[in-house]
Parts: sequence; structure tokens; C-alpha cells
Amino acid sequence: MARTLLFFLVFSCSLLFSGSCKKTAISFADTGSIIGGDPRTGPCDGGTFIQIDGHPNPNNPSTGYYDIGTLPASFHINYYGKFPIRVKLNYQVDAKCGGNYVDISSIEQIN
Repeated sequence: MARTLLFFLVFSCSLLFSGSCKKTAISFADTGSIIGGDPRTGPCDGGTFIQIDGHPNPNNPSTGYYDIGTLPASFHINYYGKFPIRVKLNYQVDAKCGGNYVDISSIEQIN
């Protein structure tokens, strides 16, 4: 009886601790560089710019930059820091302002 109880206790603890410490890693589809910009400007007048590697903005052929529409709340940009900021990200092109914006669903700085 004691062996059965000990086995059950060890088995239960191993299940409990093996599942609780796993982190789900985010898979990123693209990389890019946050170029900077002026966060005080109005909609469609500029803002914070990003250049996505291998996916230039077809609506902005002179630079290929997109304006950042939305960012996850957990990601903060220091506008007085050093640009460009290399990032890996998942995004979707937003139709507002002629498709010049990207909404970023997940992002992480590359050091």
C-alpha cells in the first residue's frame, strides 16, 4: 500500500511540475528595422516608421517604409534612443491611409 501511494505521489508531482514550467515560444515570420519618426504626428501624416526585410511598401517606393499602426502594449520604443532598432515581428498590412500602415501582433527586439 505504501509503495502504491508513493508511486502515485511521485507520478502526480512529475506531471504537475513538468507542465507548469514550459513557456510557449513565439514564432516570428519576419525581421525588420524600426527607423524612427515622430510619434506626435497625426494619422496619415507620418509617425513611427518600420522597414520590413524583403517586403518593401509598394505604396511608398522611394523608401519602402511602412508606418506602424499598432504595437503590442508590452513593447515600448524609446524615441530618444538610438535608431534603427532591429526587430523580429509578425504583422499584417492595414488598409488605412492607402495600405501604408502595418499592425504588429508580436514583436521582439534583436540584440
